[in-house]
Amino acid sequence: MLRDSVTVVADVDASVEVVWRFLTTARGAWWPEMRFDAAVGSPLVETWIEEGRHVSATGSVTRCDEPHVLGFSWTAQGWDHPLEVVIELATHGQTTLVTLTESGFSRARTPNSLPAEHDEGWRYHLARLKRVSEGEAVDVDAQ
Repeated sequence: MLRDSVTVVADVDASVEVVWRFLTTARGAWWPEMRFDAAVGSPLVETWIEEGRHVSATGSVTRCDEPHVLGFSWTAQGWDHPLEVVIELATHGQTTLVTLTESGFSRARTPNSLPAEHDEGWRYHLARLKRVSEGEAVDVDAQ
């Protein structure tokens, strides 16, 4: 049976405002392949190379409650419907708890392997967000 959602959590040693800035306007420091403006309705595009060819996922920003919630829907070739992503930032003592949930895999009729692949991908990206938010440099060419 296909998993319908993926949830990934990261605890970041930075304020909600710092994490929000890197998630939105300073995203190029850790995820330059993802482009969007932090505004509801903004188009969203992620590009990457897969098996030697350029591919992309496209969508739009669906929620932007600065500095706590960013949401978007996106789709890629072969998905019947968009997937929904919600990223929530919450103060957790002196840190920021980042909770990312992506859902809709069943409705989108994605391959059964996609939830696990996205779980791994989101862990990778949130680790990079954590590092830059905490003041570390990230090699953006090492994708």
